[in-house]
Amino acid sequence: MLNGSFTRWFLLWFLAAVLLLSISLGIGVAAATGKAGSMPASDPRLDMVTALQATGPNPALGDHASVFRRLVGAWDVEYTDFSKDGKVTHRSGELTFGWVLDGRVMQDLWVVFPSTAGKAREVYTDLLYLDPKSGTWAAVSIDPQVASVATFTGGAVGDDRIVLESHDLVPKETRRWSFSDIRPDALVFRDEASSDDGTSWTLKSEYHMKRRGAPTPAQ
Repeated sequence: MLNGSFTRWFLLWFLAAVLLLSISLGIGVAAATGKAGSMPASDPRLDMVTALQATGPNPALGDHASVFRRLVGAWDVEYTDFSKDGKVTHRSGELTFGWVLDGRVMQDLWVVFPSTAGKAREVYTDLLYLDPKSGTWAAVSIDPQVASVATFTGGAVGDDRIVLESHDLVPKETRRWSFSDIRPDALVFRDEASSDDGTSWTLKSEYHMKRRGAPTPAQ
């Protein structure tokens, strides 16, 4: 008999694998430069991607849907990463948020455009879903380049901030991801690390985002 912890992790990995496959099908037609491919919309290889899509949150989420609903859409991203030796790296890319699995899950896709010709772009995805018992949001973060999976939990903090924390992204370290200064057309994402259980934090990355187009009220 599998114990509860193992079963939970198995389900998380299974969910991650299924949705990562959908992302792979969707982005596999794009070139390394980040330009979209020419695969026709009726291509059967996209059937599962189409089936996963949802036009909005599931009614079962109730008011909890408002936490991430405001992020739905496409965003241009300016990435800034800070290394331990003080080096600062600037890159550009994009972020897309949308509902999947009958509106019960929010999925995002992070893209970092290659800074050198001939190199592949970087892609990451997060799956966010509500825990109805605690009323908090859980997230499974997938980095296919290094084959890593990490879990986060959290939710809204005030009106313009969403905070998610993880204890398994890096051993003996707490990581805090926050979407801050959330406005209809812009927001800031910060990745912070703590080695003293949250007493102090070190900024690892800061991403500034601007929305493409106008948000849809019924998203």
